[in-house]
Amino acid sequence: MNTRLSFLLLCLVGLGNGVLHAEPPALALPLTEVERLVVHNNRSLLAARRATAAGEAGIDMAGARPNPVVSLNTSGINGRRPATGAGNIDTTLRIDQPIERGNKRDLRLSVADALLQANRSDESDSLRQQTLLARQAYFDLKAAEEKSRLSNESAQLAHQVSNKAELRFKAGDLSAADAARIRSDALKADSEATQARIELRRSRLTLAQLLAMENDAPRLASVDPWPAFGPLPTASGDIETRPDVAAARQRLDAAERGIALAKSLQVRDISIGAQVERVPDDRPSTTYGFGVSIPLFTGYDYRGEIRRAHVDRDVAGDELARVRATAAAELEQFAYEAERLGERARSLLEEALPATRKAHAAIVLAFTHGAASALDVIDARRSLFAIETDTTLALADAAKARAAWAAARHRPELP
Repeated sequence: MNTRLSFLLLCLVGLGNGVLHAEPPALALPLTEVERLVVHNNRSLLAARRATAAGEAGIDMAGARPNPVVSLNTSGINGRRPATGAGNIDTTLRIDQPIERGNKRDLRLSVADALLQANRSDESDSLRQQTLLARQAYFDLKAAEEKSRLSNESAQLAHQVSNKAELRFKAGDLSAADAARIRSDALKADSEATQARIELRRSRLTLAQLLAMENDAPRLASVDPWPAFGPLPTASGDIETRPDVAAARQRLDAAERGIALAKSLQVRDISIGAQVERVPDDRPSTTYGFGVSIPLFTGYDYRGEIRRAHVDRDVAGDELARVRATAAAELEQFAYEAERLGERARSLLEEALPATRKAHAAIVLAFTHGAASALDVIDARRSLFAIETDTTLALADAAKARAAWAAARHRPELP
C-alpha cells in the first residue's frame, strides 16, 4: 500500500492513453546561479569572446615585419647544343629585404591595440546585456509560475462555486440560467489555466536559451522571492564606465591613430638586395653585387587612404556621441520606470490585492447562503483573478525595470 501511494505521489499528470506521464523533477535555480551560467554558457557571450581572440590575433598580424625574398636564376642553357661543361651556365642567387619606413609597424600595432581594447569592451558589454536579459527572463519565468498557480487556483474556485450552484439548482434555489452561467465561467477559468501553462513553458524555454540549457527547459523553475522595491540609491551612474561607451571611445582612438598610419604610407619604403652571380667565362668566376629599390609616387600618392581615414574618424566620433546620448537617456528613463513601477507594485500588493480578496470571500459566503447572485460570484472571481494577475505582472515589471536600471549604470548588483 505504501509503495502504491508513493507511486501515485510521483505522478503529477494523469493517465494518457493508458500510460502514466510524470513531470520531470524541477531544476530550481536561484538568480545568482542563473548569472553564473550566463558567464559560462551564453552563446552570444561566447561569440564576443571569439571576437576578442580575433583581436589578439590582429596584434600578431600588425606586428609582422616584411619577409625577405630569395631568388635563384639560371641562364645560358642551350637545348640544341648541350654545354660540355658547367662554365656556360650563368647562375645568380639573390636576396631582397623590404624595409618599412615612417614608423608603420608601430602605428599598426597602436591601431590594433586600440581595436583589441574595443573588442574587450564589447565582450564586457555583451556580458552586461546578456546578464540583463537573463535577469528579465528569470523574472518573467517567476511571473509565469505565479500566473499559472493563480489560474489553477482560480479554476478550482470556479469549480467549487459551480458545484455549489449545482446543489442550489437541484434544490430549486437557483435558476437554470444562473447555473449555466456559472458552469460557463468555470470552463473559461479552465481555458485561462491552460493558456497560463503554455506561457510558463514558453518562459522556461526563453531562459533556457540564454543559458544554453534547452534540454532542461521543461525542468527550470525559479526559487528566489520577488525583490524588495525600496527607494533607489541616490548615487547616479557614470556612463563613461559603461563598456559600450568605452568601446566606442576606443574605436575613435583607433580611427585617430589610423590617420597617422594612412599618412605613413606616403613615406617611401625601400628594398635592399644582395646577390651572388657565377659568371660563365673561359675561367668561370663569382661576382657579388647589391642594390636598392625605391618606389616613385608618379601615379598615386595614397591620398584616398588618408581621406578615408579622416572619414572613419568622423564616423567613429559620431558613433561615440550616439552611444553616449543613448546611455544617458537609458539611465534617466530606467530610473524613472523603476521608481514608478515599484510604487505601482507596492500599491497593488499592499492595498488592492488584500481588499479584493476580502471582497471575494464575502461574495462567495453570501452566495452559499443565497444572499448573492450568480453574476456577483462571477464578477468577484474575475476581479480577484484580474487583481492577482495584475499584481504578479506589476512585480515582474518592477523587478525587470530595476534590472535594466542596474545594467544602465553598469552595476553588477541589483538595487
